[in-house]
Amino acid sequence: MITYRFQEQNQSERGGALAMIILSVAGLAALAAAMMTVGLSSAREQSAEALQSQAEYICQAGLSQSMYQMQRGLDPNVGSHTQQQSWGGGRYWVSAVPAGTSLTRLTASGIDNGVGKSQELVVRTVPTNMWTHALFGKDSINLDSSVRVDSYNSAVGLGTYASQVTGSGVSAHAFVHGTVGSNGDIGVHPASWIWGDAVPGPGHSVVLTGGSVSGSTTASSSPVVFPPINVPTYTNYGSATFNTNSTIPTGDRTYVNLTVRSNKTLTINGPANIVMNNLTLRSNASILINDAGGPVNLTIIDNFVLEQNSTLRPLSNNAANLRINMLSDNVADPEVVVQLDTIDIASNSTIYGCVYAPEARIVLNSNFSLYGALMSRSLDLDSNCNFHFDEHLLDAMADGTYTYEMVSWRPVPFHD
Repeated sequence: MITYRFQEQNQSERGGALAMIILSVAGLAALAAAMMTVGLSSAREQSAEALQSQAEYICQAGLSQSMYQMQRGLDPNVGSHTQQQSWGGGRYWVSAVPAGTSLTRLTASGIDNGVGKSQELVVRTVPTNMWTHALFGKDSINLDSSVRVDSYNSAVGLGTYASQVTGSGVSAHAFVHGTVGSNGDIGVHPASWIWGDAVPGPGHSVVLTGGSVSGSTTASSSPVVFPPINVPTYTNYGSATFNTNSTIPTGDRTYVNLTVRSNKTLTINGPANIVMNNLTLRSNASILINDAGGPVNLTIIDNFVLEQNSTLRPLSNNAANLRINMLSDNVADPEVVVQLDTIDIASNSTIYGCVYAPEARIVLNSNFSLYGALMSRSLDLDSNCNFHFDEHLLDAMADGTYTYEMVSWRPVPFHD
């Protein structure tokens, strides 16, 4: 009887163990099935994500192609819904529509294995133009106390600078695109105001010691390159000193020295290109540009002297119609012995135009006023100088080519 009970108990235990094994196997099978389901679902999700990512890459390829065509003056539309382009095993098309002044909206659609995505890019057309700053000093710029920099627009119908000014006293200014730039540092001293951006060179900064900048002070990502001045050759008229009010006719010519006596006015009829070794305006003298027929370019090789209260301006006050190029080199090089040129711009002088002096260190005396733009090797501005960038230069001085800057990007619903 004892043996029988032992055998019965042993058989019962073996049956329980078998049941546990069966349950464990069933559980493992169920778990394996669940894991397989999750794995397949994950694989399907990863596959779908991969297709979506590929469709997004195809959209970006389409936008790149559209931008490539725009930059070469071609139609930015690429293919169409009915004439889709091929890329990387997928298909795409890009439509371009105007989105406001100088703005274009590019909408790209991409399809990969039946999965579609669309993206929208808005770009702004920017004319290529070196005249985008009120002031630019290749090495540095220093604004002494109470210097004012702002912008206005001399385009026909917009009135004078004075008519575009808002505010009063120290806050009086016209528009806020009076950008100051340098490949080096920019110093802004007490009571000086820049209504616009101050853009130092890569790795440099804006040093504010009581001055104010209304816009950005972020450094540029790359330096501005100054193109060389090419001096043309014209018939030489020797030296000319104007003791009475006089006129130079339309045309191209060269002078050795050109001097306008005190309280006298020299009128230059445009279009004209005039090269001279030295230009001197005595106190209260003026050079007026009769720009009804076209602009005037002045190229000064050596000395540039404006005595007190002297003026250079177009009759229209359009800064684009007077371009002053100065080769004047007043930068001492310890390794080379040279006769340094003189640049003397006295107090209360005024220029309406674009001044380009890539090798000159210019010091502007107090109360000097510029309506237009100035670029030089370096700039040191005495107190109470006023600079008014002419926004009309952005279009008037463009060279006929364009760049494009991104305004916004976003994914948009796909429509097949």
